[in-house]
Amino acid sequence: MKFRRILALSVAAALLPAAGAYAADGLFSGKYTADSFKEDAENGVIFEQEVPDGDYTVTVKTGGDTETKANVYINGGERVRAYTLEAGKTQDNEQPVVPKDGKISVQVLGENPNVTEIDIQQLPAREEPGKKPVIYIAGDSTAQTYDYAKVFPQTGWGQVFGDCFTDDIIVENRSMGGRSSKSYDNDGRLDKILTEMHPGDYVFIQFGINDGAKEKPERYISVEDYRKLITDKYIGEVKKRGGIPVLLTATAASWWDEENNCFMESRGDYADPTRELAKELGVNFIDINRIMTDKWNEMERGDVLSGYFICEPQESKAYPDGTDDHTHLKAKGAKRVAEMIAGAIPNDVPELAKYLKGKETFSDISGHWAEDIIKDMASSDNIEGDGSGRFNPDDAVTRAEFLKMAMNISGIAPHAYREGECLDASNDDWYCYYLQGALDKGIISADEPFRGGSVITREEMAEMAVSCMYEIIDKPEKKVFEAFSDKETVNPKYAEAVQSAAELGIIDGYEDYTFRPSGNLTRAEALKVIHSMDALLAVY
Repeated sequence: MKFRRILALSVAAALLPAAGAYAADGLFSGKYTADSFKEDAENGVIFEQEVPDGDYTVTVKTGGDTETKANVYINGGERVRAYTLEAGKTQDNEQPVVPKDGKISVQVLGENPNVTEIDIQQLPAREEPGKKPVIYIAGDSTAQTYDYAKVFPQTGWGQVFGDCFTDDIIVENRSMGGRSSKSYDNDGRLDKILTEMHPGDYVFIQFGINDGAKEKPERYISVEDYRKLITDKYIGEVKKRGGIPVLLTATAASWWDEENNCFMESRGDYADPTRELAKELGVNFIDINRIMTDKWNEMERGDVLSGYFICEPQESKAYPDGTDDHTHLKAKGAKRVAEMIAGAIPNDVPELAKYLKGKETFSDISGHWAEDIIKDMASSDNIEGDGSGRFNPDDAVTRAEFLKMAMNISGIAPHAYREGECLDASNDDWYCYYLQGALDKGIISADEPFRGGSVITREEMAEMAVSCMYEIIDKPEKKVFEAFSDKETVNPKYAEAVQSAAELGIIDGYEDYTFRPSGNLTRAEALKVIHSMDALLAVY
């Protein structure tokens, strides 16, 4: 026989006397024990308490002499999914809560919820700004931060958004996959932001991809209800706490219009109401959907698609057979979207502009022989400095660093790392995905250690560069190797690669006509090779 409990209090009983409802600091405090509970065979445990406006933690304590089976709803949303406890075990389910219509309601369902106490504690108001302002991102899977060990190469724009800002501001990405504005709120994720934020913090709000899923009632919200929820809670409650809401349209899909030969507009079902809301309410607004669509139609179709989660076999750990996903993003696409949103800030959220990083410039390249190449590659976002404004052009390059450069410029996808296939690398190595992709493509050998942290020699660079190039172009016909005066000093293992690289025009020697094959490759030299590879690939 199913056993359920109900806590059903009359209005008089539900409200504690004033003397018992507030602690010495004036904050509401209420602990409700099993003595107050009543049983209900249909609705489980139900509790409703009128409370003052503010932020709260609600702890639902369960467990007892019998097995516990329960899940917890607060203010109508499922906060704790169904769980089972052995007899004698207890569990405290603490949740951040913002009152709804002046009340906090709790419902605990299950065959035997064993609720022993419901504890409601009001939190002190945060009346002063935090040490640093915070940008919270409330969104879905297109913005989510992903664990590469599980789902490489999927990346959300919120995952890399912090790279657009200085250290004077904090970016907290609270986005979660599969969420609509409704389910994100019901999960308590919005309440968590609201109960943490300080005056002066920003909340970027982006939904609309999952909101229209009628086949999934936990997500579906009508446009009318979407407008109300965004207005009353997402915007209203943020403003009430002294925060600055920033409304965004959903990110654009890479949907191609064959008839008109262009990328078409997407997500209009909720993007249009979002645009209308922003205008009606006068809130900060970034129409990233339109910005992306306009940008995509200025770019080559293939270049746009390379940023989406469209994967070849073995590239994605979660989808080893490949994907054709025109909604989600890889790191390349996520970075583009993050930079587009950041680029809209000076016009659309001007008070945030002072925290943006400027375009990276380097203080140590003036007069260097590779100055123009470095500037050109920096403008196309193909290189990074050391974070202090220096490029360090004469520092040595590691084998892993050059492999990443060569694969990226050649458009060769890194692959999800597979334990045990790379002789001297692990999932903890930042370059493991590039190494796996290179192994799968035969760019490097699986028969010997890769030595990713070792400095790469110029002859090793030549072999790696042409191996990447041959994934895109045909091998040139062999010619007599006369490129360099010291050709006899090239390791026979790399001689053919050095010759091919010279014939392709992606390497050259020094002023004395030497190649210095065993010399260490510098950052400036590596960039010159990558620049030459890019120029050659542009004609294919």
